[in-house]
Amino acid sequence: MNIREFASSLQKIHEEISFTFTRYQTQTGLQCLPGCGRCCLNPEVESTPLDMIPMALAIYDEGKLEEWMEKIKTSKSSYCHVYVPGERDGEGKCGRYRERPSLCRMFGVAGYYNKNKEIVLSICRVIKENYGQSSIPSNLNAQETPVMSDWSLKLTTLDPSLIHERVPINNALLKALEKVAFYMSYENTKESN
Repeated sequence: MNIREFASSLQKIHEEISFTFTRYQTQTGLQCLPGCGRCCLNPEVESTPLDMIPMALAIYDEGKLEEWMEKIKTSKSSYCHVYVPGERDGEGKCGRYRERPSLCRMFGVAGYYNKNKEIVLSICRVIKENYGQSSIPSNLNAQETPVMSDWSLKLTTLDPSLIHERVPINNALLKALEKVAFYMSYENTKESN
């Protein structure tokens, strides 16, 4: 599978993830607040380089690969470089929303397995604060909650290393840009021969 086929296959799984998690959040009424970008400001957000390939490929196709690589290498900022700040502190948006990685699609309201292998609901602190504990539906069925690790495992059908090399999100994007640069130079060399 070449890098474009890989990116296309990954993008399809990303879209399934978006549909599943957005539908669940809409059904429960527990959704990310409009304009909230606080999770994007967390320097501990991680992704894998392979999960960032669709974004890196889109940047390459726009002719901005070198610009982005330099931006990441020279920036002192630790939050996601794709984040576009809004007018007020903590407000903003993803500058590459269509190509965002799987974690960004699953975050907000999701499930995880506890030590007893039971599904437990995880709700973003900002969502909890906004809705208030009393406004969170008490009848949420944990078994209907999409589980992040189940979807992460689905990503391994494309490449088992897809979920293993977790690094800070900017490093993941830089590594993805480097992979795209390498593969595209190989493709261009192959085509010219």
